[in-house]
Amino acid sequence: MKKIALFAVLFTVVIFTSCGSAKGEQPQQILTGKTWQVKSINGTDVSMTESTPYINFGTDNKVSGKGGCNSFSGSYNLNQEGGINMSRLVSTKMACPGLDIEGRFFKALEKANMTKITNDKLVLMDGVKEIMVLTPKPE
Repeated sequence: MKKIALFAVLFTVVIFTSCGSAKGEQPQQILTGKTWQVKSINGTDVSMTESTPYINFGTDNKVSGKGGCNSFSGSYNLNQEGGINMSRLVSTKMACPGLDIEGRFFKALEKANMTKITNDKLVLMDGVKEIMVLTPKPE
C-alpha cells in the first residue's frame, strides 16, 4: 500500500513539474525553434562525442535530427501535461562502425512518453524514469 501511495505522489509531482516553462510560454513553444543536443542517455554522458545526436521539433508536429551518423524523421505529439509520443520514425541506414550511441539514442526515443521542458533543458522520460537529457545546441 505504501508503494502505491509513494508512486501516486511521485506521479503527481512529475505531472505538475513536467512543464516547468518560462512565464507565458507553452511547452511546444519552448520545444520548437531550437536544436536539442543530447547530453546524456540513461545517465551516461554522451556530450563529448564527435557525433552527438540532436533533435529538431517542428511546429507542424514533425521531428527530425541525427542519431550520430544516420538522419531520422517522424511525427510527435505533445500534451499540456508533458506527455509525448513519437511515431513513424524512420532513419537512413548507413553503416556506423564503432558508434553504439546511435542505437541507444533510437531506443530511448522509442521509450519516451513524458517530458520535463524548460528553456535550457529537455528531459525525456519513460514514466518517471529519466532516459535522455538534452540542451539547446549552441548556434
